[in-house]
Amino acid sequence: MKKEVLVRAPATVANFGPGFDIFAMALEAPCDVLRIRPKPQAGIRIHITDGWQCLPTKPEENTAGLAAIHFFKATGTGGGADIEIIKRMPTGAGMGSSAASAVAAVHGLNQLFETSLRAVEIVSLASLGEVASGGTPHADNVAACGLGGFVFVKCLNPLGLQKIEVPPIPIVIRVRKKSQTTTRGQIPGQFALSLMKEQMAGCATLLHALVAGDVKAIGEAINRDHISEPVRARSIPGYDELKKRALEAGAFGCNVSGGGSSVFAICSADKTAAVADAMRSFPRPDEAVAEVIITRSSNQGVTEIDGL
Repeated sequence: MKKEVLVRAPATVANFGPGFDIFAMALEAPCDVLRIRPKPQAGIRIHITDGWQCLPTKPEENTAGLAAIHFFKATGTGGGADIEIIKRMPTGAGMGSSAASAVAAVHGLNQLFETSLRAVEIVSLASLGEVASGGTPHADNVAACGLGGFVFVKCLNPLGLQKIEVPPIPIVIRVRKKSQTTTRGQIPGQFALSLMKEQMAGCATLLHALVAGDVKAIGEAINRDHISEPVRARSIPGYDELKKRALEAGAFGCNVSGGGSSVFAICSADKTAAVADAMRSFPRPDEAVAEVIITRSSNQGVTEIDGL
């Protein structure tokens, strides 16, 4: 058995446009890294690198720790693990930070203990770890993090996933942390049939654009959502104006990233700087300068790496 593994897990954008809880895309950057060491005795120990004291280290309250608990329970593997989480992405901002920790934990334990879990099984166990963050298991972020590329969830029981290889899609993200843990409970359970027809058409349009590799059409398809965006936009001060400015700067489309409160835009490569400037210069309530990340889609999901 290896003495340790280092695992890199990418950030993701879930609820990708009209795909509430079923669409997500892996990003080239940022990422998290987990260092996992096996130990002979049962139990999970969580350690988080300096500067992240806000994150829980009790295994049941940490997505990596809870996913690890489910891993040992599901596989019947004896022993335990020391898990060091090296944070390299914003937390609580709708970029899949909690999912990255959960996926990296299960992937790394699978490597260490040679349990030969399939990718869909890793994603399924990692989704259980998401309960520590969002209150319910959901597979969109963990699926994209685990598989890379664009992933949509075909069914939940049993879990069915489909990955689409994507071209390099330029993505600009204005980072903003949520003011509360989750806004999921605020999303209505029922919608007008007319809105759902538009939502289904939007999902179909996005999938067609992805298969065609048409970045402009992909951006346009993510620009409208009747389920998540109206609710989560309310917690983003000036969201409508921010979106307008991003589109005026050259973005093809703009929407809320994941559960919020970050905002992402898709544009052509030659417009990333202009879109980033528009997002960065948009005033924040606290007058601080907004953090803006320029990145792009990636077909690589969670992977073992040789060093930091």
